Amino acid sequence: MSYTKQLSLLLALALLLLVVVGCASDKPSSGTETQSQSSSEEETTAEVEEQPDLPNVNMDGREFVFIVRGPNYNEWQSQDIYVEEQTGEPIVDAVFARNVYLEEKYNMKIREYGASDVGNEARRSIVAGSADYDVVMANTTETSSLATQHLLYNLHDMPYLDLSRSWWDQRSVKQLSIANRLYFCTGDLSIMANDATWIIMFNKPMIDDNKLESPYDLVNENKWTIAKMLEMAKATVKDLDGDGKMRHDVDSYGFVTHESSCEGFFFGSGCNIVTKDEDDMPRLSMMNDRVLKVLEEAFPLIGDRDIVVNGSVQSLDPITQMQPIFESGRSLFYGEVMQCIIRLRAMEIDFGVIPFPKLDETQPTYNHFVHVTAAMISIPVTNLELDNTCIMLEAMAAKSKYTLQKAYYDICLEGKFMRDEESSAMLDIILDTRNFDIGYIYNWGNLFTHFRTTLTTGKGDFASRYAKAESSAYKLMEKTIEAWTEDA
Repeated sequence: MSYTKQLSLLLALALLLLVVVGCASDKPSSGTETQSQSSSEEETTAEVEEQPDLPNVNMDGREFVFIVRGPNYNEWQSQDIYVEEQTGEPIVDAVFARNVYLEEKYNMKIREYGASDVGNEARRSIVAGSADYDVVMANTTETSSLATQHLLYNLHDMPYLDLSRSWWDQRSVKQLSIANRLYFCTGDLSIMANDATWIIMFNKPMIDDNKLESPYDLVNENKWTIAKMLEMAKATVKDLDGDGKMRHDVDSYGFVTHESSCEGFFFGSGCNIVTKDEDDMPRLSMMNDRVLKVLEEAFPLIGDRDIVVNGSVQSLDPITQMQPIFESGRSLFYGEVMQCIIRLRAMEIDFGVIPFPKLDETQPTYNHFVHVTAAMISIPVTNLELDNTCIMLEAMAAKSKYTLQKAYYDICLEGKFMRDEESSAMLDIILDTRNFDIGYIYNWGNLFTHFRTTLTTGKGDFASRYAKAESSAYKLMEKTIEAWTEDA
């Protein structure tokens, strides 16, 4: 075949190919093509993970050990640092996925030691000069004690930790410091502060049966106050057996809780034991008219036994005696830690979750108390691998924002245990308004103890009690400040 004929044949084949391709493009898209386009769009709209500003280092298989709460802590046992394998549970799988990602990225291992007494075990190890643990996760009371004993590093001095980033709880960073020194805080790498946040749950059928206003609407319209909560609680009190007496194991109440709701009402009303000046120094700010008004308005919801079952006053077990009152539909409101949402997973009666009430409608924001059981992140002074430890912690917190926190928030609470969309919106409010008052953690002069006693009993003059304790509180506060700053 001549060259000319070969060329003619090739041109003909090329033209035929163009026709075939053109016809194909005129046909409707196949399912596969539609699916590919959809996948592409999903990738385009998917959330882009914010990345930490960290070096890409090889840690040569280095193990990082966290000292955490062991099995004897029961429902407060650590569950957010280390797991051995996936189980299908959202939290477990999120921790596993996060750790695998970090271990492969940095060639290191994350491990934990579950102690029976985290505070004392950590103290013993650090005082002995042992580098047994790279990170300590004790509760706020224990951690604050370690801080005053100079056993922890100032987190603001640590390399690679950027505590201004979104994966660190900014309220804890700002409120738990003294003189711009910060020895402990929390962030997305732990869910323990979430679990320890004080909330209110309400019985939805009781709202409908008693023709009460929607708690969700009250929150959204800025009308959810202590006075409104008391009004609604009174409406559901019933002597179910008709014996003329209110008994916790038989009758219907407006509120079931224990003494930590004293903190719930205090902080929920926008009160604080201390505020800080421009130099980040704490100053007592507890004695004012607002605090006195909280004592007056919240007392029936803490001390009136015809309205409330106060487990602390009545010596009732929170899980075996108090929880069943709400679970069985005999209380409109239930004040407890957020972890109770998960404990109530088997509850057949629908319930919702709302913030603790404001004192009045002029209050700008809701506020929430974090119980001392919250585990804090701190670094012991025996840690000699600060660069790698802090790279690991920053990377762990950053990745947890898109793994652990999503599992806790989106999957666990909203998907598996939450009962409605409105509760999810309430959760936004609650977690965004947590209060970390360092004056409460140290309880200088037992100031809050005096407040709790007055609110629980409805007896005594808080102003006079405060006046007697104020001088002692200032002295103890100054000692704490000195301990935090003497080596600055």
